[in-house]
Amino acid sequence: MSLYKKLALAFIGPMIIGIFIISFVIMGERSSQYLEEQLAIENLNDANGTVLHLNKLNLDGIELETYLSAMANQGVYQKVRLLSPDPQAPPIFDWSNSATTGNYPPILKAWFPIKSSPGQAMLQPGWTQQGTLEVQRHDDLAYDELWKTAQNMFWALLASVALAGLLGSILLQRILSPLKGVVLQAQAIGERRFITTSEPSTNEFAEVTRAMNELARRVREMLEKESQRLSRQREATEADSGTGLLLRSPFMARLGAKLESDDADASGSVALIRLTNLARLNQNFGRQTMDAVLTEIGNSIKRLNTTHPDWIAGRLNGSDFCLLAPRINEPKRTAETLQRIIWEVLANFDMTEHTKLPGSCVGYTAGQTTGQIMTALDGALVVSDEQEESEIIVANLVSGNPLPIREQSSWWQSQLLTAIKEKQLHIATFPVVTPEGQLIHNEGMLRISVDGQLRSAGEFMPWVHRLDLSYEIDQVATRLAIDNIRETNQNTCANLTSAALLDDRLNTWLEVFLKNHINEATKLSLEIGEAAAFAQADNFKRLVAIAHTAGVKVGIEHMGYRISDIGKLGDLGMDYIKMDSLFSRDINNNSGNAALMRTYINIAQSLGLSCIAEGISNEDELNAVFELGASGACGQGVSINDN
Repeated sequence: MSLYKKLALAFIGPMIIGIFIISFVIMGERSSQYLEEQLAIENLNDANGTVLHLNKLNLDGIELETYLSAMANQGVYQKVRLLSPDPQAPPIFDWSNSATTGNYPPILKAWFPIKSSPGQAMLQPGWTQQGTLEVQRHDDLAYDELWKTAQNMFWALLASVALAGLLGSILLQRILSPLKGVVLQAQAIGERRFITTSEPSTNEFAEVTRAMNELARRVREMLEKESQRLSRQREATEADSGTGLLLRSPFMARLGAKLESDDADASGSVALIRLTNLARLNQNFGRQTMDAVLTEIGNSIKRLNTTHPDWIAGRLNGSDFCLLAPRINEPKRTAETLQRIIWEVLANFDMTEHTKLPGSCVGYTAGQTTGQIMTALDGALVVSDEQEESEIIVANLVSGNPLPIREQSSWWQSQLLTAIKEKQLHIATFPVVTPEGQLIHNEGMLRISVDGQLRSAGEFMPWVHRLDLSYEIDQVATRLAIDNIRETNQNTCANLTSAALLDDRLNTWLEVFLKNHINEATKLSLEIGEAAAFAQADNFKRLVAIAHTAGVKVGIEHMGYRISDIGKLGDLGMDYIKMDSLFSRDINNNSGNAALMRTYINIAQSLGLSCIAEGISNEDELNAVFELGASGACGQGVSINDN
C-alpha cells in the first residue's frame, strides 16, 4: 500500500469521520432545541388564533365540538382539548392522535427528543369564561424538518469533505513530492547505480538523501582513486614516458588478444607510421622541443579514442607509431588517419621539410599471429621508406583475402542477408562456471553457415558493422539465445554489437520481444563491450532499465582496457563484468595481470557485482583467477562439474 493511502487511512479518514459525527451531533442538538421552541410558539399561536375566532363566533354546545373536531381532523395536531373552567371537572372536549405521519427514521426520536409544550388560550365569548383551549401540534413535522436538515447537512459536508480531500491530496502530493526523488535514488543504489541528487526541503527526507549522497560520493571517490592508481601503474609499466602511448610489448599483447578473440574484434586493421630522421631532428631543434613534439603527437593520437574508443595506439620504438583499429576493414584509411595526425603536429612546429612519414598497413583476421602481422608491416614500411613521397603501402598476407575491399563487401552483404533471411546463423555455446564448477550461463557466440561451413564471428562481424546490419544481427543473437534457453533450460548469454547502444529501434524491439518471452527472459543475459558501454553510458543505462524490467541480466565484457573510466562503474547498473582474456593470459605467472585482476575483483565486490575472467586456457590460470576471488571463468580451460 502506498504512503498516500496509508496517510489517508491513518489521518484523513478518522478525521473526516470524527468531523462528521461531531457536526451531526451538534447540529442535531441545536436543531432539535430550535424546532422545539418553534413548535411551542406555533402551538401558542394556534391556540390564540383559534380562541380569537371562536370568541367572535360565540359557539356553544354541539356547534363548538363540531368546530373543534373539524380543527383536529386537519392532520397537523396531536392533541386538541377544551378544559373546563372548573379544574376538578373533566375536559369539555378531548381529542388526541398519537399516530406517526412523518417520513423520518424512528431512531431520530431516540437520538434527539423534541418535547414542545402545548399552547393554551382562554375561550371567553362575552363576559362568561367558557374554558381553556389547549392545542399541541404533531412533533412529526419537527422531525421531518430535522431529517431534511440532516440530509442537507450530510450532502453539504460530503461536498466539503470531497473538496477538502482534493485540496489535501494536492497539498500532500506537494509535501511528499521530494519523496519521489528519495525513492528513485534508493532504487538506483539498489541497482548498483550510485547517483547523487539534490537535497529536498523536508528535513526528514533531506537527512535520508544526505546519507545516500554520502554513500554515492564515497563509492565514486573509491572508484576514482582506484582508477588513478591503476592509470599511474599502467603508465609506469606499459606506457611510453614521452608520448603516453603503449610500449611495444603491451601493444603486441593487445594485438595478440584481438587475434585470438572470437568476436568482431578478431579482424580489423593495423597501421605503422615512421618518423624518420628523429636523431637529426633532436640535433637541429633541440631535445626539449622534440620532447614537446612527441608529447603533442601522443596526445593527438590518444584523442582518437573520443570517436573510436576501441582503437589502440602504441610507440613501438623511438620513431615507429602503430595503430590497431578493430572492425575496420580499410587498412589504408587507418594508416592515413595516423599519418595525418602526426603530420599536423609536425606542421605546427615547422618540421615537415626535415622529415618524412613513410607508412604501411595491413588487414588482420582471426587465426593469424602477431609475428605474421608485424613482418608484413615491416616489409611494406621498407618499401614506403625508399620512396621520395610518404606513400602508404598496403601489405599483403598469404592468408589474407585476395579480393578488393569493394568485392569483399558485396560478397559478405549477400552472405549475411541470405543467412538472416534463411536462418543460417547459429550460436556456439561456451560455459561460464563458478569456482565450484557450476554453470553461471552459456555464452552464445554467433556462427554463420557459408557453403556448408560455419564461420566464426571474427570473420563476419566487422562486415556487419560496415554494412550497417547490427540491428538485424542483434535481433538474431537475442532470438537464438532465447531458443537455446527454451531447448536446454539453461542460462544463456547473447553478445550484442557496439552499435546496439546507438540504435533506438533495438530498445523498442527488445522491450516487446522480452515481454513476449517473459518465462525465458529470466534466464537471459545480454553483454556489451567495455568501450561501447563507457562511450555510450546513458544509452547503456537505458538498455539496463529495459532488460531489468523483464528480469534479464546485463554485463560488460572485455573489461580492463579503459582504466580511466572505472569511476563510471558506480553509475551504469550492470549485473556483472568480464575481464578480457588479455589480462587472464598467463595470470599465474604475470604479477601485473594478477594485480589488475585483483583490483577489478575488489571493485566488483564493493559494488555487489560478479567479476568473471575471460579466455582461461588452462587449469593453472583457472586456479589463479579463482584464488584472486573471481566469481566465474570461461575459456578453453573451463569445463562444467557434472557432480
